[in-house]
Amino acid sequence: MPETVLYEVQDQVALITLNRPDALNSINRQLRQELSEAITRFDADEDAYVAIITGSGRAFCAGRDLKERASDNAQGVQARASASMMPDRPYMWPQTWKPLIAAINGYALAGGWSIAQMCDLRIASENARLGITETKWSLLPPFGTILPRMIPLSAVLELVMTAQPVTAQRAYEMGFLNKVVRPDDLMSEALAVAKQITENAPLAVRYFKELAYRGLNMSVQDISALTYHMYDQLLETEDSKEGPKAFAEKRKPQWKAK
Repeated sequence: MPETVLYEVQDQVALITLNRPDALNSINRQLRQELSEAITRFDADEDAYVAIITGSGRAFCAGRDLKERASDNAQGVQARASASMMPDRPYMWPQTWKPLIAAINGYALAGGWSIAQMCDLRIASENARLGITETKWSLLPPFGTILPRMIPLSAVLELVMTAQPVTAQRAYEMGFLNKVVRPDDLMSEALAVAKQITENAPLAVRYFKELAYRGLNMSVQDISALTYHMYDQLLETEDSKEGPKAFAEKRKPQWKAK
């Protein structure tokens, strides 16, 4: 059976490609499992500091494979939303504190929006179309419940209630996308951003990502305490000694992620 998710690493950047182009990279059981495995692999990969998630063909990801769902229903297989969820997370994907970049090359609908939302930075082609379309088929978008922490509630309600895809420019105006670029520039721009990240201290980047997301659910006092605790841990690492040393010696730091 062909792989539905491809994984490769070059220059500390992992490229994770959704690979069901004939089905617009829709999420069936195989792709869901292989994407989870790819994220887990990236998280443990010492050679990969940043990952870019994109899709093959003309779509990023068109969401859940509803043909597979319809087949399950016809066979009497009762769907359970909780069966595909990670504990305490409105996504079906594993957690990583390494940075993730979504390079959205086409349709990013429903579960495809969820994959993009899971990423930390989102760059889209001008011809991309993004939407939360679950209500069109009497389904719910679990990831949509935390989306108001990222973009205005009115925008979330528009996306979910109308179930209509929006242009990349509209998604950018909502605050969901970081950049919108020409189709031919998408991967080069994503790689350029990834390269900028890899030049920085990997542990400092990961620590801040963790603090930023954990802080969304914490009081000012609690996140301040956690910040100083994690900062003390960071200051004990080899990289936190290498940074000032490289600055003093006027050279590029040699990061070890240790």
